Amino acid sequence: MLATTPVRDDDRLTPPIRRYLRWLLVSMSMYGTLLVTSILALQAVPAEALGLRIGFGLLPVLPLLLLVWAFARYIREADEMQRLIELQSLALAAAGVGIGFLVAGFLDSAGVFTLHGELTAILVMPALFGMYGVAKCVVARSYAG
Repeated sequence: MLATTPVRDDDRLTPPIRRYLRWLLVSMSMYGTLLVTSILALQAVPAEALGLRIGFGLLPVLPLLLLVWAFARYIREADEMQRLIELQSLALAAAGVGIGFLVAGFLDSAGVFTLHGELTAILVMPALFGMYGVAKCVVARSYAG
């Protein structure tokens, strides 16, 4: 859910976008901090302390939940045109990431390369965010003309 400027005649950041960008900055700052904290803590916590390992392992997810909430709030506050752009961008991103991971799974099954489960799982959300950013640029440009 990358931040891109809206497609508008006056090309200004609207109040919903400003709020979203503020929460994006907060949540990504928290994510970076909690990711480093999680990695360092997991190196120090013994394997037998399963509860602590689960807690520290899931710590970076919390700011991502905040980001999803901020994006949902932005969609709720956006005008109809911006909602349409966001919906189309999310649909294209979800389809692109889904098809991409499906293709990767088939190629893994065919022995072309080997997927590592934990790495593959960790890449889904960043791939979705990245694909959303690309899709939004394309979709927004199609309405700008």
